Amino acid sequence: MNVVGHLQCFVIVAEELHFGRAAERLGMAQPPLSQRIQRLERELGVRLFDRSSRRVELTAPGRLLLDEARDILTRVDRVYSVAERARLGEVGTVRAGLPSDLGGTIVAALIAAFRARRPDLRLDLRETGTAEQVRALAEGALDAGVVRHPCDSRDLELGPMLGQPLGVL
Repeated sequence: MNVVGHLQCFVIVAEELHFGRAAERLGMAQPPLSQRIQRLERELGVRLFDRSSRRVELTAPGRLLLDEARDILTRVDRVYSVAERARLGEVGTVRAGLPSDLGGTIVAALIAAFRARRPDLRLDLRETGTAEQVRALAEGALDAGVVRHPCDSRDLELGPMLGQPLGVL
């Protein structure tokens, strides 16, 4: 039994208190909707609705279960939303490599900029040199890195992030 689908039917019938209108709202015929409600009632072991030829009313157990069903449907929607955000790279963890000689001020600025753009992503920073980062990026052990040029980057997408002026003493 598709519990989520059956709970959705239950909530819509409870809101409409009319099987015909609920079926129309759900985009289905009334007989399959009635069958789903009956299946849900059998599964739960309670009658959810009192039905007569003229009206449909929630039973006491139906009233108690309505808020629970709505909560479950809200949580299911949230699961799909989080899954979509994860698929789009908006939640989760980004594993990034940084050279050990990168100054603390620069690292703090990078972290602040990252958090401002992606507040729901966790940042896992690893100190490692350019050659090791390139290897880890190619193997999928890192998602991003701050590398020094020149580097062997045939399979990587590079873009400037910051520039450091050079000096001679």
